[in-house]
Amino acid sequence: MDHPLERQGGLGIGLTLVRQLVELHGGTIEARSRGIGHGSEFILKLPVVATPAAGVATIPEPGPACEPLRILVADDNEDAAESLALLLWNAGHEVHAVFDGQAALSAVEKLQPRVALLDIGMPNANGYEVAQRIREYPWGKGIYLIAVTGWGQERDKRRAREAGFDAHLVKPVPAETLDRVLASIGGSLAFPSVRMGG
Repeated sequence: MDHPLERQGGLGIGLTLVRQLVELHGGTIEARSRGIGHGSEFILKLPVVATPAAGVATIPEPGPACEPLRILVADDNEDAAESLALLLWNAGHEVHAVFDGQAALSAVEKLQPRVALLDIGMPNANGYEVAQRIREYPWGKGIYLIAVTGWGQERDKRRAREAGFDAHLVKPVPAETLDRVLASIGGSLAFPSVRMGG
C-alpha cells in the first residue's frame, strides 16, 4: 500500500532539533509530564563556564575547514523547516526555507542552491515531483538532492533514487547523520569549540 503524501504531523522533529542543539553546547534537556491536562515541564541544563581572568580573552578555535553551502530547505511543517534552517545557518551556511512544493521549485530555479533538503509529503507538488522537475533542467543536475521524510522502508528509498535524489534521510534526522552527508559534498554542521583562558 502506498503512503499518502499529505503532511504527517507529530514526528517530534522540533524536540529532537532542540536536543541536538543543546547537546552541541554540552548540555542536556529533559521533558516531563504527569499526563493529559497536567502540562509539560522542560528541564534544560547547560554547563557553567568559569569567567576568564581579567584581560584573558575567550578564543574560539577554528572548526574543521569546510565550504559554506547555499542550501534550500523545503518542508510544509514550518517549525521543522525553520529549525533545520537555523541549525544549518548557525553552522555558517546560506540557507533559504520554503513551505510547499511549488515554492521549492521557484526557489531552486532562482537560487540554484548547492543542496536542497526536500520533504516528501508537501502540498502543491510532493518531494518526488520536485526532484524530478529539478533534474529536467541542465543546472538541476549539479544540485545535491536530499529526501527528508518520515518513511524509511526500502521501497521509499528506491522511489527517492528513481525520482533523482542523491540521499534519503528519515525524520527526525540526527545532526551527525546530516553532518556526514554535508561533509561528503564539502560542507559541515561542525561548530567551533571554545577555549577559555585563565
